Amino acid sequence: MIYSLHTILVLGHILALALGLGSALIADYIVLRKLAFGTVSQKAAGQLIELSHAVCAGLVLIWITGALLVTDNALNAPASVMNQKLWAKLAIVTALTLNAVLLHRIVMPMVTRRVGQPLFGAAFNRLAIASTLLGAVSVVSWVFSAFLGVARELNGRENLVPILASYLGVLLVTWAMAVVMLWLMQQRRAGSKPFPFSGTHIPSS
Repeated sequence: MIYSLHTILVLGHILALALGLGSALIADYIVLRKLAFGTVSQKAAGQLIELSHAVCAGLVLIWITGALLVTDNALNAPASVMNQKLWAKLAIVTALTLNAVLLHRIVMPMVTRRVGQPLFGAAFNRLAIASTLLGAVSVVSWVFSAFLGVARELNGRENLVPILASYLGVLLVTWAMAVVMLWLMQQRRAGSKPFPFSGTHIPSS
């Protein structure tokens, strides 16, 4: 049985998505559940570095297989390149790529420097807020890209702006949930109520 090039490219695209999304979810779990206000172990730091490499590999494969798929579709159905869903997905993957660069330049070096210490320190501060934003962008972008890949009903029916507006809405909600989760975890571990963004603790009554 001979399979078409298009089928092979779609399979490669799905595998790249699984690699990137799966690695991003595991990395966020480690940060939120194990490192948020606990001590960074050498093992956990090594796991995060390995997962970040897997995310990057997934991104590279997403770009390669995606570009080949777009080229193949354009040759067989030129009108497909005008699909607004395609442009929305391109914008989101671009944001995901830029976010990955920031994660490698900001979060990964911070993790390696904080081995044996709390990742964010004892307080709920701006660094924790920024890190949750980067994590939210990573997970939401991967999941939303996957959604756009399977949502065939959007082809030719939705414009770019509503799709990106939905993406931003989901991103803001996810970020807010992550911030609240970190804040509650900090309260539970520290036994005091921190004043958000200042690093100052207010003793619990």
